[in-house]
Amino acid sequence: MTNYRPISLSAVFPIVFDTAMLSVLSQHMHTNNILVTEQHGFREGISSENATFRLKESVFKSVSQKMHVGGIYCDLAKVLIT
Repeated sequence: MTNYRPISLSAVFPIVFDTAMLSVLSQHMHTNNILVTEQHGFREGISSENATFRLKESVFKSVSQKMHVGGIYCDLAKVLIT
């Protein structure tokens, strides 16, 4: 019993609260049509695969019309917030 660790229920409340809050906010944004069509994250039935498909479709369409295509990428995971 030297390796015994008590079970804490204090972590359950934030998880339940976050889930409930996400549900309420999602419902509010959906019923009031707040989100733009370009918003792909955290929406039911719309994933990052949809965003990737739309980007590829836009690039291919522009290339077929002999337009210039460029991209700027920023890795926000490397940014430190203090």
